[in-house]
Amino acid sequence: MPTYTTQCESCGATAPLRLSFVNYESVKLGVKTLECGTCLGKVALMFNPGDVSFVLADGESGGFQSKAMKENTYRAKRRVEMARRTREHIAPRPLIPNYEGQQTENWREAQESARKDGKDVSSYNPLIRREGSTP
Repeated sequence: MPTYTTQCESCGATAPLRLSFVNYESVKLGVKTLECGTCLGKVALMFNPGDVSFVLADGESGGFQSKAMKENTYRAKRRVEMARRTREHIAPRPLIPNYEGQQTENWREAQESARKDGKDVSSYNPLIRREGSTP
């Protein structure tokens, strides 16, 4: 049976009282009244939540991280690390100047070949600029 805290309305004395759920409902509905042991005044039940524990959910509430959140954090860090390792261990292949698979001396020649065939040559401009800045 749960223990409830009671307070006398006349003298203000408080005391713990064990009530069954049936008796508690009777007192709450006003069917049954309780008397103070000191002055025999009317006794009311006080709200006393006792030991209330909450398990906080994930997210912005500041709760504990769940296993899924920890795993996602770990995987994000791991992806960054693996991308760094890949960049370090795999040398990027340089682009070879060409037009339709035929190798040319430089990107300007490839652009001229494309221009002769009536193709759009604007995509060659960044490559020509980059090639001109490289010794």
